[in-house]
Amino acid sequence: MGWRNIWHRLQEDHAACLQLLRMSLDCFRTLCHKLETTYGLRPTLNVSIEESVAMFLRICGHNEVQRDVGLRFGRNQETVKRNFFEVLRATELLACDYIHTPRTQELHRIPDQLMDGKYWHFFSGFVGAMDGVHVCVKVKPELQGMYWNRHDRTSFNIMAICDLNMLFTYVWNGAPESCHDTVVLTMAQNNDPEFPLPPADKYYVVDSGYPNKQGFLAPYKSSRNMVVRYHMSQFENAPPPRNKHEFFNRWHASLCSVIKRTFGVWKKKWRILCDFPRYNIEVQKRVVVATMDLHNFIRISNFIDDDFAETLGPSPTDNVDLEHNSNDMETIVTPEGDAMANIREQIANTLWANKNRMY
Repeated sequence: MGWRNIWHRLQEDHAACLQLLRMSLDCFRTLCHKLETTYGLRPTLNVSIEESVAMFLRICGHNEVQRDVGLRFGRNQETVKRNFFEVLRATELLACDYIHTPRTQELHRIPDQLMDGKYWHFFSGFVGAMDGVHVCVKVKPELQGMYWNRHDRTSFNIMAICDLNMLFTYVWNGAPESCHDTVVLTMAQNNDPEFPLPPADKYYVVDSGYPNKQGFLAPYKSSRNMVVRYHMSQFENAPPPRNKHEFFNRWHASLCSVIKRTFGVWKKKWRILCDFPRYNIEVQKRVVVATMDLHNFIRISNFIDDDFAETLGPSPTDNVDLEHNSNDMETIVTPEGDAMANIREQIANTLWANKNRMY
């Protein structure tokens, strides 16, 4: 087809632009300008900034092989490969500004979106939602055992934090799939001096794959004597919450769903993350950061985007992997978790006392 014909079509057809580039034309132009003027991306004699970025977005958005992208753009495979890594480098630099990890003083502030929403009076210590997600990766045969998942594919475990605006604020990139979420969190806290640990009165909401401990508010789990529902899907077309534990869990799951919806938009837009892996683990780690950065860039730029628009309504049914969490039992509370257990109990009591006004 060639870039000239592609560019002409993109300017004439909004839907085609979103399909090909995974963003609107205005957003694409803004991205190209910023990568060139701020982050050092340069055109070549034959390939413009716009064409280089478009080839990169096509690969990340559709997981096309470089040969097929070359045929689409009228370029040889070597040109596509060279430009892919040039744009990847510039986009990684962009991430330094668009994935903003909050400092301690910033974590003391109350998020504006929290104060404007229904959760404020109950979850006033909320500073973000945290969860893990699997991303496909190609690894050497001798390492496949560490990265093999139950879907018979190799992947690694990405832990991320987001805010209520569906912006990624932190990422721990690339633990083997075999690592449990709790292990990944421990790795991040022990090995990253910039891990944004919340102040004493603040917390991240986390699902039942994590412990309820200082800085991390988890749901109530089932015990040997009592089954406690958590996932939103367990409440749909089912009896309402039977006690304060389930009532808390329903609200908690609704608030925590922001990270799952954020992952959903991110993986839907960038198919390179979940289709057959074409790059080794080091390149795929770089792609993870670059695509999270592009996710934030699109969101912050505030251009119309259908993928975000479809996800910004009421919290959808929580379709996470129930097998991963549903069998978790409430563990014995440790001294580290005493304070968070008290906070959880206070929130549960307040919610339960006000339940009649919430229906």
